[in-house]
Amino acid sequence: MDERMGDRVYQVIQQDSSVGYLHTSTETDAQGNWILTQRLNINMLNAPPYRSEQEQVFAKRPPHELLSATLNEKREYQQQIVSMAPAQTGYIITIKRDANTEIVKRSWEYSLTDQLHLEQQLERGVNLGEEVVERYLDMPKLRVDERRHRIVANANRGYTLQSVDDASTTQLDDRLRLTSFQAPHQFRFELVQTDPEHLQQYLFVDTVEWASQRAVAPLTQALEPAQQLTALTLTLRALGDRDLKALGLPQTLSATHLPRATDAVAQDYLSGSLSLPVDHPQIAALLAQRPISPLTAITALNKQLIDLTRDQLIYAEHQPAGTVLGALEKGYGECVDFADLLTTLARSQRIPTRTVYGIAYSALPTPGFRFHAWNEILFDGHWHGLDPTWNQVVADATHIPLDDQTMAALASAMQRQAIALTPTQTSYDR
Repeated sequence: MDERMGDRVYQVIQQDSSVGYLHTSTETDAQGNWILTQRLNINMLNAPPYRSEQEQVFAKRPPHELLSATLNEKREYQQQIVSMAPAQTGYIITIKRDANTEIVKRSWEYSLTDQLHLEQQLERGVNLGEEVVERYLDMPKLRVDERRHRIVANANRGYTLQSVDDASTTQLDDRLRLTSFQAPHQFRFELVQTDPEHLQQYLFVDTVEWASQRAVAPLTQALEPAQQLTALTLTLRALGDRDLKALGLPQTLSATHLPRATDAVAQDYLSGSLSLPVDHPQIAALLAQRPISPLTAITALNKQLIDLTRDQLIYAEHQPAGTVLGALEKGYGECVDFADLLTTLARSQRIPTRTVYGIAYSALPTPGFRFHAWNEILFDGHWHGLDPTWNQVVADATHIPLDDQTMAALASAMQRQAIALTPTQTSYDR
């Protein structure tokens, strides 16, 4: 911890554009307890502006337990504050969203030993190709989680680690401090020598203009009637001097048919989080007024959930509510608000459901594919797509899920107007 004292500033870069900054600080208080803080401020191309401030306080003396933690998140017009305090066993967590407060309890424990688990493994010495484990406190998901890394470079100047799960790379200096982090074709954090008082220079300021005018991948030919599509493959074509590989994009995109899911998989899509307040009294009260009936047909179940969601929200372009409870309070939101509300309602009824992010076809104001969010429900062993924003009980085949890497690469290509899409395989339900 002595090696980490002081401030460090990282520039956040998406493709070739600076989109924000991360400012970290390590210090001690009057009692000698360790205080770790970080401020993140980003305006990424494929997401609303996001700001967060996080603080963790660890005890001076062994076992250096976590004494308190706070997370203050702001997305556009919505704010939520999470605070943690030790209980007799585990932690009491208070979640405040505007005028709403929720208290939950978690039985896990966390200490400075967990926080420095990765560094302790490296300090003992590791070989190239060896795997190491990083432990971290995931406050948005209210849990302690782990990442696995493989050692890909080892020298006197530090280590290079590659994530086993997503191929992201982390570089540490000879004092085991972070110097850079890169998620392929998404974004990267680079250490910079900057006064913490002059961080606004790193923010990307044209996200609103980009979202309204350039956040579309144009089609080279018509795609109508889109809602009757049952199968679709899009072939991608680079328009500039960089080919698809350089842009980080595949040759084609299509909606995939996922394999049957097990009961164990279903359990992963029933829990709540900060963004999905499954157990909140407001959700319970809403479902008490409009209960979801157990049905044997997926389309009937989808219609109930869509109707309940759309009765609560009106679509407002470029006006995201930011959270489920915020959307319910305002009565409006964008596609992510619609999808997250439906996910929350369904999970509250023990229906395995998830919010899906990707692209979907829209004819207005110009024909093309735009970023969108919708839902999938696990029913009879299979995932079934539905779209509450567009009132589709069965999501048409233009709904193409994307992983984070592809989404970020596509956002960059769209911002540069360097990509076009051609429908090469279509099937219609006549």
